[in-house]
Amino acid sequence: MARVRIVTDSTAELPAEVAEELDITVIPLNIHVGRETYRDGVDIDAGQLARKLQNTDYLPFATAPPLEVFENTFRNLGQDGDDIVSIHISSRLSRTVELARRAATSLLGQHRIAVLNSVSTSLALRTLAVAAGEVSRKGASLDEVVRLVRAMIPHVYLVFFVENLKYLERGERIGKAEAVLGTMLSIKPLLIVEDGEILPLEKVRTRSGGTDKLYEFVTEFPHLEKIAILKGANATTPSELVERLQAAFPRKELDLVTYGPVLATHLGPTAIGVFVYEGL
Repeated sequence: MARVRIVTDSTAELPAEVAEELDITVIPLNIHVGRETYRDGVDIDAGQLARKLQNTDYLPFATAPPLEVFENTFRNLGQDGDDIVSIHISSRLSRTVELARRAATSLLGQHRIAVLNSVSTSLALRTLAVAAGEVSRKGASLDEVVRLVRAMIPHVYLVFFVENLKYLERGERIGKAEAVLGTMLSIKPLLIVEDGEILPLEKVRTRSGGTDKLYEFVTEFPHLEKIAILKGANATTPSELVERLQAAFPRKELDLVTYGPVLATHLGPTAIGVFVYEGL
């Protein structure tokens, strides 16, 4: 009987052991620093990128995997007649979904492939991919996997406090004038991934103020199933935020995760953030 194979991309920051256990295929995006190109999670990790940025004036950027990588992956996974659900970083942050859909279209009639836009990235994407992998392993059909993922998408949240504005300026998340003014006045943005974009949520002046806002965001949920703290590779561990969230949710496991190179190209290596999945 055909089964459903799950594909995601490296921005899900999926631990290798989890990907292996759930048989999830991870396709890496590319990270560019100057003239050098690296495969996210294969040739470079968050710590290595942060160290490179200390020795260069180049700001990194990320690009989607080549079309042929998707085509080859889909062909290989579907050769036994298996269906495929491919879940990826927001289409407003990367062309990854677009290229995955083009690959699926090129194989129309040969394989049954559903490509889903997570409208997010990082731990939000990981949560969707893991849920898809778990129900697929239990025998769920392609349509059942797709329905589950689509139902979960509106219930995952990412919010970040960013101190270094130059990455946001380069990615055109804020304008140059706003970046200069923000630096002069020590105004730092609180950002949310909403409708697939990284958008300003609020402005604060200090790291402790940013920590307060992150804490308030999480504690406003009447029910949540998963929470985690994210930090850049060069960010100090937000111990106060960890302690406050552990006190507020003593029965919840609170992971501390270093976000990956692709998110670092948008936020820089020193941001801190929170992830929330409120459940269905």
